[in-house]
Amino acid sequence: MSKMMKRGIFMFLLLLAVSIGIIYYTIDLDALKTISSFNSISLLLALIALAAGMYFDGLRLQRLVKIGGYKLSIKAVLRVIFSNYFMAMLTPGASGGAVAQVLVLKSYGVPISKGTPIVLIRTVFSIMFLVIMLPLVFLRDAIEIPYISRDMLLIFAVLAVIATFLGTYILQTKYMRQFVYNLAQRFKAHKTRDWLSKLETLNQGLGLLYKQPIQSFIVFIESGLSLLCLYCIAPALMYAFTPDIPIIDILDRMILLNLILYFAPTPGGTGIAEGLFVVLFSTFVPNGTVGIVAVAWRVMAEYLPFFIGMYAVLTLYGRQFVAQETSKEQ
Repeated sequence: MSKMMKRGIFMFLLLLAVSIGIIYYTIDLDALKTISSFNSISLLLALIALAAGMYFDGLRLQRLVKIGGYKLSIKAVLRVIFSNYFMAMLTPGASGGAVAQVLVLKSYGVPISKGTPIVLIRTVFSIMFLVIMLPLVFLRDAIEIPYISRDMLLIFAVLAVIATFLGTYILQTKYMRQFVYNLAQRFKAHKTRDWLSKLETLNQGLGLLYKQPIQSFIVFIESGLSLLCLYCIAPALMYAFTPDIPIIDILDRMILLNLILYFAPTPGGTGIAEGLFVVLFSTFVPNGTVGIVAVAWRVMAEYLPFFIGMYAVLTLYGRQFVAQETSKEQ
């Protein structure tokens, strides 16, 4: 049995176990009564939110590629986007998603030297949007985190925004290159060149943005719109059980949740995503239904794009590509 097949089976069993566990530990008799009044329109709304999120994601990808001097068809854009979902779910820390995007871009005529910074900037812009939104989230939403006061959360959020902009500037200075060189020499001297190469790749991506600041700002706005539309999947699914949906409050917590998931060590954030969802959103839905909504959210936002991405990647490269890329993560 190939490594790809083993990893696929493991992921399926893990997702099944997590989903059953979440529902088992959160459902009760009250939930069964609520399910009888299930509003199926919520599923349509969730699909619309997913489509809108993919639409804006595709727009920003096309714009970034155009800034780099290339063009992508709609089919190519969709393949790049969904390949990210597919390989991210199969690799720890979602590391395979970036590799898949770069290689799919290469197959459509975008060299790896150009595709790598483009893919990197997509991720950087998404994280930047979430970080910039953090102060607004903690300012208006009384999110409680054990042992940390709301004022401290707000201070940390503001500092994170400042650090993001300051770090973007420092990355392109000679001091950062010297710092990375010294760090690589101290811990992994034989990989010094790799560390400096990654820094140069990031700076190449930032250099693309500096050339066309207006287009770059539009990409940032499209990144935010894409994320917010995808986050609307959660309130859409909650509408199945209750008509009282505080959308802004839910989006606030989705921003916090997804920012945390960027640093989750498990493939696709499996287990961590569902657990955080239950903790953050149990008060927004009837008793006993939060686990059902959590699993439905993951199915709609991650697993459905995963299977579409699997089809997109396998029809483009075949199973050999997936086997090769997953084996590199071992």
